[in-house]
Amino acid sequence: MSAAASTAFDAADRLRAPGPWEIFGERSRRYEIHLNGRSIEMIRGPILIEGYGLRLFRPRDGGMGIGSQASTELTEAGVRAAARDAEELAKYSAFPAKSIDLPSGKSGTGDGPEVCDPNLWDRPLETLEGFVDALLQPFEGERDVEPSFGSVRATLTETTITNSSGLRVAYPHTTAWLELAVKASGGPEGAAPGEYWVNDTVRRLETRDLPDRVREWSRLARDVRRAKSTPSGELPVVLPSAILPTILPAVIGFRFTGSARLRDLAPELGTTWAAEAVTVRDDGRVPWGIGSSPVDDEGSPQRARPLLDRGQVAGLLYDTRHAGAFETRSTGNGWRGRALIYLDWRRFLGPPVNTTSTLSISAGKDGSDAELIEAAGDGIWLQQLGWAVPDPVSGAFGGEIRIGYRIRDGKLAEPVRGGTLGGTVMAPSGHPSLLRNVAAIGSTPVLSEWVQSPTLLIRPLTVAGQN
Repeated sequence: MSAAASTAFDAADRLRAPGPWEIFGERSRRYEIHLNGRSIEMIRGPILIEGYGLRLFRPRDGGMGIGSQASTELTEAGVRAAARDAEELAKYSAFPAKSIDLPSGKSGTGDGPEVCDPNLWDRPLETLEGFVDALLQPFEGERDVEPSFGSVRATLTETTITNSSGLRVAYPHTTAWLELAVKASGGPEGAAPGEYWVNDTVRRLETRDLPDRVREWSRLARDVRRAKSTPSGELPVVLPSAILPTILPAVIGFRFTGSARLRDLAPELGTTWAAEAVTVRDDGRVPWGIGSSPVDDEGSPQRARPLLDRGQVAGLLYDTRHAGAFETRSTGNGWRGRALIYLDWRRFLGPPVNTTSTLSISAGKDGSDAELIEAAGDGIWLQQLGWAVPDPVSGAFGGEIRIGYRIRDGKLAEPVRGGTLGGTVMAPSGHPSLLRNVAAIGSTPVLSEWVQSPTLLIRPLTVAGQN
């Protein structure tokens, strides 16, 4: 790209509407490499898109009418058309906030967390191609294992935000996705082929540990092939950090917000909703977190916000709308496009919702993964859970056990797959839940997409196997 993006600022210069208003702008480049086995099937990019989302706030019937409109048309006529549509929508919407306190001031990019991979930003296609080369090379040493298909995609985005209170903020960020099917086979006889799916979302592409990761994926694909049926019962389950983004953010990201409070679904401050060892923060300043950034998508600065302190509810999260409804201030938790990560480069199309940034679970004192496995005694190590589909309202979740391992006498034993694992993420006093049943917490936090957490031992979770 040539000059720095000024999408939201240009739209604001052409806007002819009274305040309060807010404009969220993005200019993105998308690059993709698609694989067929070890061959590159297609290279695409740059795919360019630039657009903005406009919100107008209008007093109406003792509350606030909020009109939202998105557009890729940055001409004066285009911006005015978007404003007319937003004004019309504001007439027919009503939100129970008497006022909206939009953030103000100016912010650069130097004081936020690391969210922009400089190599990917400056040399996107070269960096992607180098990553793919480093990814495929270790498979040459793997017997009976091949990548069957996959893709590596990267989005480079310049975000700009401005509003009628004088806010002007701009920062760059990168997101990359790796999707890869690793297939283990041994000819026409014996067990059916086994396949391990790699799905990883990151802020930066690193090649240093790729040989080790490929060896691990190859081992897992072989173990899928020879895995036995999963047992059934109420069992101790060890959850590594990579499992948690599929379970926790959807539920905590609703129940601990002003949005849930408005529906009488948020937990009360000071009540106990987790085991005493559990401390959870929402922290949008965790470096390289998918949910991290200098500001939220309304321009409010990021910081660490307590949610659970030793099991007790310590705080709730607000965006500007819900802060206005409860006469408090935004905590910096208004985010766009969280439901569909693959639409990350078109987040301007939808209005912000009240949810979490990066969840951070504090380290415990129960040691390494091996020590948690030993503490489990007889149970399951869950390596990969498919389609957990957590329900934000009830907190229920359940997903397919794609690959895991029996724990016998405190040690990992044979691989297992099939059946489901499920339960409830959080529940009030007197009801079992994942957070209440945390029996041990590892000592080393690991960042996995939206969640930074150590390994957790849950005693028990419901496993519905095939025997």
